[in-house]
Amino acid sequence: MCRKIERILYHGTASQISQVNVKLGRGRKDFGKGFYMAVSKRQAIGMMHKKYKEAVRRSREKREDAFCEKLYEIVLDEKAVSELNIKVFERADIEWLDFVLMCRERGGLPHNYDMVIGPTADDDTMFCLKAYWDGLYGRTGSDTAKRMLLNNLETENLGIQYFIGKQKVADNIIVSIKECDWR
Repeated sequence: MCRKIERILYHGTASQISQVNVKLGRGRKDFGKGFYMAVSKRQAIGMMHKKYKEAVRRSREKREDAFCEKLYEIVLDEKAVSELNIKVFERADIEWLDFVLMCRERGGLPHNYDMVIGPTADDDTMFCLKAYWDGLYGRTGSDTAKRMLLNNLETENLGIQYFIGKQKVADNIIVSIKECDWR
């Protein structure tokens, strides 16, 4: 594994959290249902704003002030992380794309990794993924369609994310989670 494992990560959300609960993650995400953290504080702030807008939009009966924008700094236990079964994607390539497609198509946690690290294909990519699944890039599953999808994702602009899909892993490796200033 070439990538240095980061010890301090960030998580942006539209709610108050005191500890990680992987079951609260949504199902059809890049690396599965679970808890996602960003290497970049800027990326986590962007996700925080996006989650806030989405929460307000989805909630019909709650007032906008029922939600809050929160940024958290998460510190990992280096020794505990070193003992995990980790999948690392150094770049957004065909292997990464196949993994993301599998996780988004199957939902839940369709792999047995304790942690997955790699480029972020955020929800804005759903437009491109839908075009791929609809066959607009060619036959779904073909190398041509996948290469066209990768080109359209503008992979050089993707941030790096860390994923945990198992509660016992989260409980074992997260040393602290504290709110931090984002303004």
